[in-house]
Amino acid sequence: MRYEASVVVKAAHEKVYSAYTDFGAVPKWSKQAKGVEVSTAGDLVRLQTTKGNGQKITREMKLFPPDRVEAEWETRFTKMSSVVKFEGLSDGTRVTATLDIVFKGLWGWVLKTQGKAEAEASAIQELSSFARYVEAL
Repeated sequence: MRYEASVVVKAAHEKVYSAYTDFGAVPKWSKQAKGVEVSTAGDLVRLQTTKGNGQKITREMKLFPPDRVEAEWETRFTKMSSVVKFEGLSDGTRVTATLDIVFKGLWGWVLKTQGKAEAEASAIQELSSFARYVEAL
């Protein structure tokens, strides 16, 4: 399954990319991440987020400044990859997130049939929350 969400942030391209890649600040704007642990090696980042329910998700991320961030991670029922792109506009920066999800096993199939609309709504909510955070900086 693939879906895409996009938002325009009313801030300069450099500011938006910098805020997005300030991974320690993710809990300040994310509705899902309650805590983070970050380790880096050059343009590679390992980001472990803790959700409100205590679940930990580790993403392997690669940075391509100043235009995109790519990530891969797995959960019990899914294998996911994302590309977040940053495009400078005259009135701000368009941030577009594309998420690819591969479902694993029978429970993955159940989640697939019930989760697409919820996943899309969650992505839009996260991007909108990020936009409000950056615009308030």
